[in-house]
Amino acid sequence: MYTLNKVGKQYGANSVLAHINCKIPVDGVVVVMGPSGSGKSTLLRLLSFVERPDEGTIDLKLNGDSFRSPGNDRPWPRVTCVFQKQFLWPHLTVLQNLRLPLEAARHQDVDERVAKMIDLFEMSGFVNRFPNEVSGGQAQRAALARALVLDPELILIDEPHGGLDLEQQSVLNRHLVDLSSSGIGLFIVTHSLDFAQVYADHLVIVEDGTISEMGPREILEHPTSLYLRRSMGVAGVAGGTPLN
Repeated sequence: MYTLNKVGKQYGANSVLAHINCKIPVDGVVVVMGPSGSGKSTLLRLLSFVERPDEGTIDLKLNGDSFRSPGNDRPWPRVTCVFQKQFLWPHLTVLQNLRLPLEAARHQDVDERVAKMIDLFEMSGFVNRFPNEVSGGQAQRAALARALVLDPELILIDEPHGGLDLEQQSVLNRHLVDLSSSGIGLFIVTHSLDFAQVYADHLVIVEDGTISEMGPREILEHPTSLYLRRSMGVAGVAGGTPLN
């Protein structure tokens, strides 16, 4: 469980997140949605402890252990993050990218773990290629595999569907379902309302630098936030088109 207490984040004079108070579960699939520029990716970086809040605190309780930001504790590799640009090292093959975090952590079973990821994400056909030699869907699978190779308990993923065609999205969604079914918690930032309607266990809606609505998937039936009302095409509200 995440507990956010008066959390705020600024970049220079620009306030991105302000006065966020909430509790967010870490089990199942948590989908984070909202307009572009609302602060979703910043929230994800704070929840991954990659960045620290400028105001307030974030507490994470994960299987009996506690972590706090700002503070000296960081839950990596139990909590890992897949950023929108994937950040695969361009001078390393996909295989070398997979091996890198294991070798840095001095694991003894590198070959076994890597082989498991190659099989799980069906990467044998492109694992010896460089990142610029694979498709967007293949690169996204490689980034997920690299995050998973250290056996995290929670993975935070920023815009996994961006730039993927429908077939690639379908393959990726199948892998995400498999990960969730294995007991790994997933936080997923996405603009895909279809994905949220099918896969979300919990939703967090970010608007204007704060959380405007959150709850189980059933909130989609009677949304209260402006973003969800417009996205769902609720009667009396213009549009019905996602705000992205």
